[in-house]
Amino acid sequence: VRDIILSISSGINAEYGGSMEDGDIDALAEILGASSLLGSVDITSCSRPGLETGLKSPLADIRAAKVEQEVDMTEVNEIEVEETVAQIKNNDSSLTTCCFNNVQMDTEMVDSITSAMVRNTSVTKLEMCNCGVVDANIEGFITMLRSNKTLTSLSLETNKIAGKFLVELIKCLDTNETIKELRIANQKCLQYYSTGVGDEMAIAKALDKNSSLCKFSLNWKNGGSRNTADRIIMRNNDLARKKRRGLA
Repeated sequence: VRDIILSISSGINAEYGGSMEDGDIDALAEILGASSLLGSVDITSCSRPGLETGLKSPLADIRAAKVEQEVDMTEVNEIEVEETVAQIKNNDSSLTTCCFNNVQMDTEMVDSITSAMVRNTSVTKLEMCNCGVVDANIEGFITMLRSNKTLTSLSLETNKIAGKFLVELIKCLDTNETIKELRIANQKCLQYYSTGVGDEMAIAKALDKNSSLCKFSLNWKNGGSRNTADRIIMRNNDLARKKRRGLA
């Protein structure tokens, strides 16, 4: 992958008489290593607090010698949920990341988190993997994503959300210009994978209306929908690169 990137970089420099910056190379690395953005086989998991979550790429990360961590889904998360929700409600500026992973919640507690997030302007990353999030909670997440202009990363992997509700979640991103990462893989409903081919086609179509999302995880079964989503995520990464260079 490194040789490919260096070759492309040299070609761009020769063609346009410029030079690719580090940020551009990073973006290109992510696009070429598309499994780090989204893939047909999602090896997904939620992490313990403080570690990376989501899709693991089978390709080596050329930007750093990152060590993949084995995820323990049974590990206890000792976060004080009610105290953290109070901080979110009070818009505590010191709270920028909320990791509720592996904390089982009832629908009321999940709704209290999304309700508190509606007007919050400090939290940029919200992780709620393996928290027992169900279909009834999705309306709260939709309201949050339509109203909150600060959140850039949302992880809802390993919950119990049906395909049609995942579709509605993605549809609400048509007006969201701040979300950059969304992880919804590994939903467990009546069957292991919650989405059908129709749901995946609808998700890919809805993704096209958002221009900010640069990382996305889902257990794709339909190759056509996955390829469509691949192109959309690559497009969004290219738009982000242009914004960094002041070209958009």
